Amino acid sequence: MKKEFDFKKITTPTLLYLLKDEIPFPKIFLLKCKLSLGNFQSTIDKKFPADLVKFITLPLWVYINLKKQLGEEKAFEIMCIALLTGGVAKQNILFDPVNKPRNFENFIEQELQINKTGSTKWNTLEIITRSPDKFEIIITKCLYHQLTTSLGIPEATQLICQVDNGVFNSYLPEEIVFHRNGLKRRIADGCNECHFVWEYRRR
Repeated sequence: MKKEFDFKKITTPTLLYLLKDEIPFPKIFLLKCKLSLGNFQSTIDKKFPADLVKFITLPLWVYINLKKQLGEEKAFEIMCIALLTGGVAKQNILFDPVNKPRNFENFIEQELQINKTGSTKWNTLEIITRSPDKFEIIITKCLYHQLTTSLGIPEATQLICQVDNGVFNSYLPEEIVFHRNGLKRRIADGCNECHFVWEYRRR
């Protein structure tokens, strides 16, 4: 069994680089975040799955502490770069293109598997359309957004959502096109559900 990919191997050096001109002693800042993480996790509502809390709370805790020091705008942009970089790598590995050829059917199968066992397994999914040229789902319940909202940082959900565009539109560029059927079509935007649409445009 393969060891799960640790995306902190990417996000940590990215954060250290981005923070070197923003705060004194970035390594100490990140170390303090890690050492105080347990206390932060103990304040989280026990209704959230323990594995979700373990997976996502460190970047959220770093964001909260950066927000206090640098303000929301700069903290958001720094975490945006770090999580997009690490998140795209992690999701690409989950799609396993080294062992499964890149094609629309494999993409759909892997996306459904990731939603069962991967980094989106805590969300509730409903399939709307599945055809040779189109795959559409909606997420009717997003525990990421429920968690960030409970912590008073609902905007942080968008740090997670952004990975979708980076991953999905790079799986088979120009052939598989990802969109949401319009703007503001995510729970994080106030919509009742998150919309995901993939269209296969044959060459």
